[in-house]
Amino acid sequence: MRMLLLALLLGGEALAQEQHSPPDEIGQIQVSLTPEEGRRRLFPEAHTFVRQARALDPGQATAVVATLGRPLERDSLEVYLACGPLGEVLGYAVVAEEIGKYRPITFMVGATPQFAVKEVAVMVYRESRGGEVRRSRFLSQYRGKGLRDPLQLNRDIINISGATLSVRALNTGVRWVLLCLEALYGVQGQTAGPER
Repeated sequence: MRMLLLALLLGGEALAQEQHSPPDEIGQIQVSLTPEEGRRRLFPEAHTFVRQARALDPGQATAVVATLGRPLERDSLEVYLACGPLGEVLGYAVVAEEIGKYRPITFMVGATPQFAVKEVAVMVYRESRGGEVRRSRFLSQYRGKGLRDPLQLNRDIINISGATLSVRALNTGVRWVLLCLEALYGVQGQTAGPER
């Protein structure tokens, strides 16, 4: 059952990862939120969510890689524009995934129209240790962080003992989301176009 859930959630990527993880390091899969629940939690004031599948062009991808300091695992993302009653964009909700110590951590980043973090919510945690990163006390540290914040351990984000790799994964993933959002929406403005 667990392998089926993993395959459904991540199209088989997590399944391959699980098969290569040491047995004593595989934690229980802890599903906290569905994507819909995450969007509603991060943007309770939104009247609607407009889905947009967006890809970085080669120039944008190069700029993101240069700033992030590592190669991109993927150059596209699914963005949900949180819209108010008049269709105005209140922010962006993006699901991201980064490898913790052995396995992926799936989380959602809610960002403001100015590309600062509104909220972060862990949706699925799969490691045997470090689950404290799911707590709101830890995640609240990301609020208000923007692209000028390097999101470094014990500088911008206080580490959790025993969860260093999970914290680093979240830091990298949050930064990737903000960089991609600015690259995709920063120049052309925030439009709530049709679902793609």
